[in-house]
Amino acid sequence: MKPEEDLLATHLMLKETVARMRLWLDRAIHCMDQLDDVQVWYRPNAESNAIGNLVLHLVGNLKQWIIDAIGNLPDTRDRPGEFNAESGYSKMMLINLLKETVERACKTIEAMPPIRVAETKRIQGMDVTLANAVVMAVSHLGLHVGQIQYVGKMLLSDRYIGSSEPRERTAK
Repeated sequence: MKPEEDLLATHLMLKETVARMRLWLDRAIHCMDQLDDVQVWYRPNAESNAIGNLVLHLVGNLKQWIIDAIGNLPDTRDRPGEFNAESGYSKMMLINLLKETVERACKTIEAMPPIRVAETKRIQGMDVTLANAVVMAVSHLGLHVGQIQYVGKMLLSDRYIGSSEPRERTAK
C-alpha cells in the first residue's frame, strides 16, 4: 500500500473503533436502564465486581489508555479505588459518567491524526503504541459490557429485555 492508502485505512479503522465503542455504550446503558440503584451495586460474593465497579473500572481504563495517553495528559487513575467502591454513585450517575467518558474517548480518537497510531506511550508500566492502546481499550470495553449484560440477565431473569432481536425459546 502507498502511504496515503495506509493513512486512509488507519482512519477507517479508527472510525470503526469509535462506532463500536458507541455501540458498547448503548448496550451497557440499555442493560443498566432496566436495573435499580441496589442492583447496580449487587455482588454475588466478595470476589466479584458489581456493575458499579465495572463502570468505574471502564471509566478509569478509558481515561488512562485513551483520553490521557492520546491527549498527553497526566495519568491520575486510582485503579484499586474502582474495585473497592461499594456505593457512592447512583445508577444515573454511573450511566452519565460512562456516557461522558466514552464520548470523550471517542472524540479523542476522532481528533487524533492517523499517523499517531505508531506513536509509543508508557501506560501501566508498558511501552505500547497508540494503536495498541486503542485496540486494548475497545476490546476491554466490550469485555466488561458483556459482563454488565450477564449480571443484568442474572438479576432480571426472564424480565431482562435484550439489546438485539429476541431469540425463540425452545421447549425443554
